[in-house]
Amino acid sequence: MRTSSLLAALVATASASQEPIVHSKAGIFHGRNLPSFDQDVFLGIKYAPKPERFAPAVLSKDAPRVEFNATRYGVDCTGYGSDTNTLVAGGWTTLGEDCLHLNIIRPQVKKQKERLPVLVWIYGGGWQQGATSDPRYNMSYIVEQSVQNNKPVIGISINYRMAAFGFLYGKEVEAAGTQNLGLRDQRLALKWINRHISAFGGDPSKVTIWGESAGAYSVGDHINAYNGNTEGLFRAAILESGGAVGPPLNGTDWYQHMYDNLAKSVGCATAKDTLQCMREVPYETISPYGYVGLEWFHVIDGSFVPRYGQQSLTQGKFAKIPIIVGTNTDEGFGVNGVDTDAQAIEQLTHSKRWNINTEEAKRILELYPNDPAVGAPYGWGNRTWPQYGLQYKRYTSIATDISMFAPKRLLAESMSKYVDNVYSYRWDAPRFNNTPTTIGVNHFSEIPFVFGNTEQTITPLGNDTENIALSRLIGRMWTSFAYDLNPNGHGVNDIPAWPQYKKQVSNFVFRKDKSYIEADDDRKEGVAYINSLVR
Repeated sequence: MRTSSLLAALVATASASQEPIVHSKAGIFHGRNLPSFDQDVFLGIKYAPKPERFAPAVLSKDAPRVEFNATRYGVDCTGYGSDTNTLVAGGWTTLGEDCLHLNIIRPQVKKQKERLPVLVWIYGGGWQQGATSDPRYNMSYIVEQSVQNNKPVIGISINYRMAAFGFLYGKEVEAAGTQNLGLRDQRLALKWINRHISAFGGDPSKVTIWGESAGAYSVGDHINAYNGNTEGLFRAAILESGGAVGPPLNGTDWYQHMYDNLAKSVGCATAKDTLQCMREVPYETISPYGYVGLEWFHVIDGSFVPRYGQQSLTQGKFAKIPIIVGTNTDEGFGVNGVDTDAQAIEQLTHSKRWNINTEEAKRILELYPNDPAVGAPYGWGNRTWPQYGLQYKRYTSIATDISMFAPKRLLAESMSKYVDNVYSYRWDAPRFNNTPTTIGVNHFSEIPFVFGNTEQTITPLGNDTENIALSRLIGRMWTSFAYDLNPNGHGVNDIPAWPQYKKQVSNFVFRKDKSYIEADDDRKEGVAYINSLVR
């Protein structure tokens, strides 16, 4: 049975005679062969040397005569949260600052004459945590599906800096011009891929960027970056539970306080140049404080993030490319303890995930009545959960639409004005390990299905026949889209055709029993109002 652990562990039994070697301008890379997948993997490839803290990374220099061991994952970027704790405690990873590397999973396609399309994974985790070594993001399974469907792709996963290390902000950072370092890391990885992937058998003109949650918001930022200039780095995108609008940009007021608190915590508060002081303190001194307070998000910098995402979309200043974009039915951003209209307004106007003023909040409440039958989780009728708040379902519906559902629709509508191959979906299948207390089809529910790793146990897919079939379908849809920009070439019988959004304003609804097509018109008036707000 194939192990669920890291690819490095998967390859431990590969014989030395099977060792794949790639000669490139970047170097000579010694990878590993995975005989059970019929794949070659090249792990821990540095696309950038260890970056100066709180400064932009630089592309690794060409080293065509230097040999590199690419058989194990490298150090992962410092992160904070339950996922990071699980990975570190389980021995899955180690954390540090010398972490800007990527992993390449290449199928051994027989008699393949043309270079393969490339699917690049950008993990989520609120821009505070995430790692390519996470077994839930093992790309061997989805690459395997592409081969079985006769549409082989190369899979790549990339690391990037997170929390304060990747998204530190304050007037000092703005003066130095070093905002959005985590996003810049991602862009640098794409430049490495563009320059070197052909040596691994990939086609640099056929790159699809793909992410979930903060990874999808990152993809949205790349779509909006530089007024839509892709720099030839990608031709298509897949966005799961995230879009080109949100989380909040410069409308927040907590960054400077967090910056000042970080400087104080590491003994730099009285330094003449606090930013340089924080660059020079030992990693062991600063790492405990990289996520203290609220979250570090992206900010408007005038170039990578030129303006609010809603403005970029409505002004047409974004990359016009084929996309798949969607959300889960119940994204699960409800806040406990909302009993009254006044409390709902308080939550809406003080959220860390969007910028809504009082008048806008009042209008939103008018458009989202306190009727349990139409609240989230959807499809549960009049059932309520008063222990979580008398307006729990109402507020969860509002929060889901502001953060996920409305931005999804705005991106699909905006992109469809220029591009034919735009596809929208709604994920309506709960995870295998949902507990009796789980409410709805939550955020992250699709991830075990998309990656198809039946062996990982953190959020397991399970071996249920319906789960395996649905996993096979979505894996083939995603890789078919990366291969030829059409998710319908999946080769699975009795599946409805997924219409282009501009031809039929609809969602493909993924379900375990029977997937189907629905009109994308839920909560039409409320979503339209939300999408009219610059937030």
